[in-house]
Amino acid sequence: MDQRTREYELLYIISASFTDDEMGAIEGRIKALLEKNGASIISTNRLGKFRLTYPIKKQRHGHYVMLRLNADTQAVSKMEEALRITPEVLRDIFVRADEVGSDKFDLVQFTEVNIDLKAEQRDRRGKEVRPDEKSKAIADIKSGVAALEGEDKGEDKPAETKPDLSDEELTKKIDSALADKI
Repeated sequence: MDQRTREYELLYIISASFTDDEMGAIEGRIKALLEKNGASIISTNRLGKFRLTYPIKKQRHGHYVMLRLNADTQAVSKMEEALRITPEVLRDIFVRADEVGSDKFDLVQFTEVNIDLKAEQRDRRGKEVRPDEKSKAIADIKSGVAALEGEDKGEDKPAETKPDLSDEELTKKIDSALADKI
């Protein structure tokens, strides 16, 4: 069998319940585990703590760590198996470095939307609206209802000439518009 050494990137996620000191110890154990299986570490990069898209092992946040390493192609499956049974590692993925490329990337923190706010406290995009912006947000919501019903949005008319609807009337119009769409 042909045993070739290739360059790989390993991205793994460690539970966010660990402190920075514990993170260093876990990273050291993972490096030792990889080197035991024949890998030589080129670089290590802590990407930071991020919110996970979905819970993994009852964890909502994780520390992302990226390693660049040289390893034998047959040893990679042994390393993946060893990482899979490591309790601190939530997820991991090995990718050949030539498939990844050298493009820089930036991870973006997940921003949470507060769904406990009332509709009049959020604009259409779900952003929280300060009380002084509240009337503008309500006007935006009402114009959205008019658009759903196929009425003229009143873009030529200023916002203050639009008829005011009570919450009950607004709810009825939204329900009827949604019922028509179904």
